[in-house]
Amino acid sequence: MKKIYFFTSMLFVLIGFTSNAQVVISQVYGGGGNTGAQYTHDFVELFNRGTASVDVSGWSVQYASTAGTSWAAHAIPAGTSIAPGKYYLIKLAGSTVGVALPAPDLDVTATPINLSGTNGKVALVNTATPLAGATLTAGTYIDLVGYGTASAYEGSAGVAALSNTTAALRLNGGCTDNNANNTDFIAGAPTPRNSSTAASVCSTAPTVAITSPVNATIYNPLTTSVTVNVSVSNFTVANGTGTGHIHYTVDGGAVVEKYDTAPIVLNGLAVGSHTIVVSLVDNNHASLSPVTSATTQFTIAASTNVSTIAALRAGTLNGYYTLTGNAVVSHVRTPAGTVTVSTTRNQKFIQDATGGILIDDSAGKITTPFAIGDSMNNVSGQLIDFNGILELVPLQNQTVVSSGNALTAQNITIAALNANVNNYESELISFNNITITGTVSAGVVTPLTAGQVFATSTNYNVFDGTTNGVLRSGFAEANYIGTTIPTGTFNITALGYDNVSSATPPVLTPQFIPRNLADFTILQTQTNEIAGLKVYPNPVSNGVLHVESNLNLEKTISLIDVLGKEVIKTTTSNTTINIANLNSGVYIVKINEGGKTATKKVVVK
Repeated sequence: MKKIYFFTSMLFVLIGFTSNAQVVISQVYGGGGNTGAQYTHDFVELFNRGTASVDVSGWSVQYASTAGTSWAAHAIPAGTSIAPGKYYLIKLAGSTVGVALPAPDLDVTATPINLSGTNGKVALVNTATPLAGATLTAGTYIDLVGYGTASAYEGSAGVAALSNTTAALRLNGGCTDNNANNTDFIAGAPTPRNSSTAASVCSTAPTVAITSPVNATIYNPLTTSVTVNVSVSNFTVANGTGTGHIHYTVDGGAVVEKYDTAPIVLNGLAVGSHTIVVSLVDNNHASLSPVTSATTQFTIAASTNVSTIAALRAGTLNGYYTLTGNAVVSHVRTPAGTVTVSTTRNQKFIQDATGGILIDDSAGKITTPFAIGDSMNNVSGQLIDFNGILELVPLQNQTVVSSGNALTAQNITIAALNANVNNYESELISFNNITITGTVSAGVVTPLTAGQVFATSTNYNVFDGTTNGVLRSGFAEANYIGTTIPTGTFNITALGYDNVSSATPPVLTPQFIPRNLADFTILQTQTNEIAGLKVYPNPVSNGVLHVESNLNLEKTISLIDVLGKEVIKTTTSNTTINIANLNSGVYIVKINEGGKTATKKVVVK
């Protein structure tokens, strides 16, 4: 970061040669409005760590994705100054989830920058001209913060990856500036401050902080090595030639003397809790007065063995488990067309005799190719919840134990799924004689139009003769996307699924997702099993529907509206039905004659 000199004629010349900025980025939060977010909006916070006001008119805050080369810029309005020790809050993209931000000093939600909640890079620039490039050259910006897997950052590494509940916070209220993102910042709970926040005077007293791992971090059971990053301000660490050096202990053991600020690498760690204490001492190994130290505690989690998926599903969220029993792959999400690996997250669905679960593998830990019917065992991972779906995030690769294992879908009713969706989640299930009546959103069903095709990420209202349910086209790569939606009755095999909304209180929507076209068993004879069947006129405009067949036997006839409600049911030998009391709309007509069934769709005007 570059110190801002206020000699007007030399400002842009000197900015590339100096080391520490007076105005810095003190906080970055990109999880605003996401599921579980702390705040409704993303924000960037600036801080004046100097002793004089700084005019930031015409400066800009800019953002690019983790490896992006194109930077989005938002200019700071003319007449804007930041007083010494004061903060400046910039409100960015968001929604309604979370707590509202304090009053922003600059609100750009009309045309907002949408920060990534996990990985990205933010720059403070003394012009409004957008930057360019995945990395940046020193002197082209005032301050730079890269977080997660960002390609640009100050120092040797960026800040740790963030989340919907964590922000990148500059230490000491924004005062620490060693031009090193990984030691100048910690990932912690967002605490947005604005120009109304009390001024924070930057002290000249020595400070030490452990920036990572964050206190109470839990590492997976395979972890044996942890890197501890230490940040020191107003103190020169050296061997006899500086202000002093560092002492640290691991789990209360012997004191280790350290004469630099390079990361501390701890190897050979065992499962359990570990505590690191670092302290600043003078050249005679005496503690400073007052004592200047920092402590962090982290845990390497243990893994619990379970033999069945039912036992795994009964586990504790965020805990680590090893499924020792065999599980068979029921679906592998494979990218197709323009769908990338990242969008399918290398997901695999597995099941055994007790249940099913989704393996969500965005990190690509499982590199062995798997196909439907392949089995695996000793699967280790973390149990998490995502929007109501229980997932296992794997820790390491798996091998195929056996292939060609048979999978039998459990045949159920929609009522059973709706009542106990967790019993069938991520498991192969099947339904008989269902009809798609339209798309459904917020409980409102929109009837299908002629020739309508399946769209991705869409909920469809289905009816099995007694109960309504939801079919979701949740796999963008599925080969039925873009094909015509069947208008008649069909049987189907699918994966049980559910979705929990971010509403308050949350709304649970039981669903099922077909894997591919082969999961649809269209009842091809549905319109000609009843020989000579005629249903007319269509559309009906005079309140009379005619139903005729070659035999003209007694028929049981039902009319079902788009909500799945049976509005007329009659058993008659007549060929005409009075439907004058029906509202205009689309209806499904189900006809049973002599043990044979047919389904037709009619429009009532």
